[in-house]
Amino acid sequence: MKRTIILLIALTLSTFVMAQEKTKVKELGLTFRNLDGFGFSYKVGTEQSLWRFNALSFSGGSGDYEEGDYNKDNKSFGFSFNVGKEYRKLIAKNMEFRYGADLSFGYSYDKGSSMSGSEGKSNNYYPGINMVLGVNYIINDHIILGAEIMPSIGYSFRKSTDNDGEKTTNKNNHFSYGFDSSSVLLSLAYRF
Repeated sequence: MKRTIILLIALTLSTFVMAQEKTKVKELGLTFRNLDGFGFSYKVGTEQSLWRFNALSFSGGSGDYEEGDYNKDNKSFGFSFNVGKEYRKLIAKNMEFRYGADLSFGYSYDKGSSMSGSEGKSNNYYPGINMVLGVNYIINDHIILGAEIMPSIGYSFRKSTDNDGEKTTNKNNHFSYGFDSSSVLLSLAYRF
């Protein structure tokens, strides 16, 4: 019985010691889609397994449009982000293969009114799941250049309300999946 207890304690301690040997990693970076849309990323974990947090877009605006007797006031706001898990495997010196998955969410809001008294507003929601397949090129101990493809499955739903004398509410739902050029994400990260 004593040998069994000593063996269990030794195994537990060795597992604890091995877990302590893993290097903690944090990365902060810029991400680019098609070189025209950008966002920010933060990753934390070990060299082989990291949690991913990506803020891909923030947007907003307000404006007036006037043409003759027609005048329109418009306001908008939107954001999107991804949260997921990434695994890495060294495939060559300074080159890592990475794979994983993200949960994504996007939201946008639009509101407009015209001189004739009509008003409209819409709330749009975009939840989804992205696969992550990519590579990292490790330039040095602190700088990493990465590229990944992100095939996705998504569902969007929209609720819009128009008020042009009578209040009308519309609901739209859409399921989507695919892979295209906007599914490619480039990143430049600083590891600390």
